[in-house]
Parts: sequence; C-alpha cells; structure tokens
Amino acid sequence: MSHKVHFLPDEKNHEATRLLPYVMAVMVYLSALALMGGMVLHKGFGAWTDTLSNKLTVQITEDDPEKRAAQVNEVTALLKATPGIVEVRRLDDQEIAQLLEPWLGAGNVTNDLPIPDILDVTMSQSLKVNLNAVQSMVAQISDNIHLDDHQQWLGRFLRLMDTVEYTALGILFLVVLATVCIVIFGTKASMAENRETIAIMHHLGAQDAMIARAYQDRFMKYGLKGGAFGLLLTYITLISLIYLSRDLAAGLVTIPEMPLQEGFILLIVPFFAALISMVTARITVMRDLGRMV
Repeated sequence: MSHKVHFLPDEKNHEATRLLPYVMAVMVYLSALALMGGMVLHKGFGAWTDTLSNKLTVQITEDDPEKRAAQVNEVTALLKATPGIVEVRRLDDQEIAQLLEPWLGAGNVTNDLPIPDILDVTMSQSLKVNLNAVQSMVAQISDNIHLDDHQQWLGRFLRLMDTVEYTALGILFLVVLATVCIVIFGTKASMAENRETIAIMHHLGAQDAMIARAYQDRFMKYGLKGGAFGLLLTYITLISLIYLSRDLAAGLVTIPEMPLQEGFILLIVPFFAALISMVTARITVMRDLGRMV
C-alpha cells in the first residue's frame, strides 16, 4: 500500500505549474460553453421542429374576393373531412399582419397588398396524412391553392442542427485534447524542475506509485480550482447572453432559455476536469519514472 509523500514545492512557488489552474479555468469555460450551447440549441431546435412537423399551411391566392371566400370554405370542409387532420383554422388579418411585420416593418401591411388567405392546419401525430392525395384533391378545386408541409425547410433546418451539434461536440473534444496536452506538458515541466528531489526520493526507497500520487493529487486540485472558476464564468456568460438576447428577433423566433436540468449537468464539468488532470498526471509520471530507472 502506498502512502502520501509531500515533497513538491508550495503551489505558489511551483513555477512550472503555477498558472495551470487559470489555464484549466479557460478550458472548462470553453468546454462548458460548447456543451451548454449544444444542449440549449438541441432543445430549442427540437421544440421548433416538433411545432412544425405536424403543421400544414394552405395559401389561397385567388384575386377575386368572392371566389377566394368560396374556395376557403370548400378547402376548409375538405380538410376537416380528411382523416388525420385535427384542426383547420383560418388566420385573421391581424395574425397575417403580425407574420409580415418583421419583414415589411410595422404599419407597412396595408389593404392594397396582395395578401392571400392562409389556413393553419394541425395534423395528428399518430395518424399519417397522405399529403399527395390531399394535394390532388385541393388542385381540383383551384390552381390558386398551394400546400406547404414545411418538409423542405425542415430538412435544411435539421441538417443545420446536426452541423451545429457536431461542431459543438468537435469543439468539446478539441478542448479536452488540449487539456490533456497541457497537463502532460505541466507534469513533465514539474518533474524536470524537481528531478533531483525525485532522485533522492527514489534513493530513500519511495515507490513510483507514491511519487505519482503526489502529482496526481496536486493536479486534481488544479483541475477542481480552475474548473470551479471556469464554471462560474460560464454561468455568468450564459445568463448575460440570455438576458441581452431576450428581445432579439422578436416576432421571428423564440430565444431558448437556459434549461435548469441541463444547467445542473454542467456542475460535473469541474469534476471531469479534475479527473482528466489526475489520470493524465499519473500516467505521465509513471511513464517518465519508468524511463528514469
């Protein structure tokens, strides 16, 4: 059984690794931001896609008001009689104006604009609707009726979501890799700085595991201290960004809020950083000590 030995200099006087906790703080900050950003975007994107995946938009672009009103009634009756369609609702003029105002500006949606009638259709999530058949039946009413199931837009949106998530995971992997490299460099520098002390410890009968334990404990503390500070900076940054973006793109998209459950998951990041530091330091010390013998 190995015992603890205290032969390393005081942390403040340890020139080789004195700044390592600050480096760890930066690494934890970047990795926590990437992790949280990926989780927030996944949750926000998932909510948006779930909202649109069972939606269908029908536009009636007939110029003649009387014909258009008749077509709206006919299409509405047809859709309500279609199995799998739960609700058909015609958007009123105020709702259409609210949809157009972010693009045209407030007060610019006037009556002389050729605005079509729009039906908001909600489809069942358990019963699949044959959209091709619906399109054929609607086309028999008029060529001025257009269906949009948002699939083309959703496909591009999902590809974007996958790209963003994989990018966040890639950033997280690179940060972890950089952390490992920094710990290896710091451990080797510390061993070079204390080479004579380590040699004396060997002559006194200290086992490699005892020396490695001193280093792994020291680097675990670095990981915890730097990780806690980096996590604090992460929470400050995320809360600030959510506060500043609260009114961003109002009317276009809903800015996702920081989910509490995912926010608590970030608490494990400092412990993960400490674990990486501890394991990396131990492996590095044990390998270098094996070469010294």
